[in-house]
Amino acid sequence: MTDEPQGGIAGGAGAAVHHDSARLHVTGRARFIDDLPEPPGLLHAALVLSPHAHARITAIDSSAALALPGVAAAISAADIPGVNDVAPIFQDEPCLAAGTADYAGQVIAAVAADSLAIARQAVKLVRVAYEPLTPVLAIEDALAAERYTSPPQIIRHGDVDAALAAAPHRLAGRLRTGGQDHFYLEGQIALALPRDDGTLQVLSSTQHPTEVQHGVAHLLGLPFAKVVVEVRRMGGAFGGKESHATHVAGIAALLAWRTGRPVKLRLSRDDDMVATGKRHDFRFDWQVGFADDGAILALDARLAANAGNVADLSSSVLTRALCHVDNAYYLPSARIAGY
Repeated sequence: MTDEPQGGIAGGAGAAVHHDSARLHVTGRARFIDDLPEPPGLLHAALVLSPHAHARITAIDSSAALALPGVAAAISAADIPGVNDVAPIFQDEPCLAAGTADYAGQVIAAVAADSLAIARQAVKLVRVAYEPLTPVLAIEDALAAERYTSPPQIIRHGDVDAALAAAPHRLAGRLRTGGQDHFYLEGQIALALPRDDGTLQVLSSTQHPTEVQHGVAHLLGLPFAKVVVEVRRMGGAFGGKESHATHVAGIAALLAWRTGRPVKLRLSRDDDMVATGKRHDFRFDWQVGFADDGAILALDARLAANAGNVADLSSSVLTRALCHVDNAYYLPSARIAGY
């Protein structure tokens, strides 16, 4: 790497151009939230996660955790002063599980303590009683039961059935693509700091600071103007912090508001990969009619996306998938259905 940036607009196409933060990243001087000086009185948070894909929560007992020296607070959904909802588009996406656990890894409770080691010890002392329920895990089962997180979306063009019947050749098949974890460069993290004027400052590793602001305000029952969210850099989020950073910031904010002290919640990679959402796995069922020369005459396709337990951004992901099916091809007749 040379000392001076090369190219740019003046350098023309193909010129080498440095990423704005490249030097900071490769030299280790780029400061992420966990690199910042810790404020006085900082508490560290840890999470209690559900071991069940679907279960009724019958009791939560945090008394043993609270009795541990160094533990300042333990919260569950019952301790949220505002609305337990951090949904980015629709509603009913709880920050902390209320009544039922709807996926393995869902956050049931959170603890704040003087050190991360104590916090992680404390969450093991929180006793949660579950009544296991039957989960819907497979795309096939969800399709059969019509368990949709948003209404089906269907794109139609031409008379597909007639075009398929008249096509000289037809093929049909099924394709599956697996889900992916975003595995961002900086794990999910937030630092919430109560201010002396009754407002809250949140340092969040997020792709959507306004959404974090609104989610935290909803949880605390505050006007948006009383929550200030700052983001310095995202850490290569790849879409994984477009909405799920709100959960992390929200829990840190709840504990900070409860204790009146700054709280940092940084997820271990294990907890991060278990508790946060993923890129969707899909099942594609398709039937295509084509001519002797290979020209496509009709396509009938169904896309089924595993959206998990809540709507989140899945309807938008599905919309994009539907609109990309034709790629660079012209389809005289098409029916593309998304679920």
